[in-house]
Amino acid sequence: MAYVIKPIVTGELKLSKGLMTYFMNYGEEIFIPVVSWYVRAGNKNVLIDTGASAEVMARYWPGEVRDVTSFEAGLARLGLKPEDIDVVIQTHLHFDHCGNTHRCRNADVYVQAEELRFAESGHPLMAGIYDKALYAGTKLKIVEGDAEILPGIRVHHVPGHTPGTQAVSIDTPKGKAVITGFCSTLDVFNPPPEVREHTPVLTPGIHTDALKAYDNALKVYRMADILIPQHERAFAYSREIPE
Repeated sequence: MAYVIKPIVTGELKLSKGLMTYFMNYGEEIFIPVVSWYVRAGNKNVLIDTGASAEVMARYWPGEVRDVTSFEAGLARLGLKPEDIDVVIQTHLHFDHCGNTHRCRNADVYVQAEELRFAESGHPLMAGIYDKALYAGTKLKIVEGDAEILPGIRVHHVPGHTPGTQAVSIDTPKGKAVITGFCSTLDVFNPPPEVREHTPVLTPGIHTDALKAYDNALKVYRMADILIPQHERAFAYSREIPE
């Protein structure tokens, strides 16, 4: 099976670029897209993450946030409604990745066991960007480690950004596309020359374990034919992937 991926950008949030690239680019402010990635897999409508509205993001994020399109309008462009979604794969449970998950009331929602445990642990370092109300009442399907969700769509446990982050690989006509799962832009995978002498990737700036975050950024970099960083504008605003 080979699929195409259709991004739905629900909003954008403003942050320091250093939150994407550890030890670099602090003080440079950027807007990053908040994205839900759609795949039609046979007779199944699949979303990887569900994005969030500016109203939702403003509850958890101290910086500027803005809407791009509503979740309903983004799906409508694909001829869909939230209740038509069969599968949601949560890369992780930060607010900007699951802000519309509760709207997909008929969907099975796949999440790593370790992510759910950490999300509900209330750890003070990250408690402010998790909220179980955003996925309460959904049909959670717990995954432990790597797994095939549907033919040609797999999850890969890549902890570091969060303990239960999962990348998603999708077979496409042009090879394996991998949505990183961890928050990143292409800068993570394109270090400046003086850094590239030592490493092909950077550590994502937001993490619970810097070493695991680095190791899994490298793992994802090596496994992908088409690498899709979670918050990269060049992919988020594409009509479809691959084009």
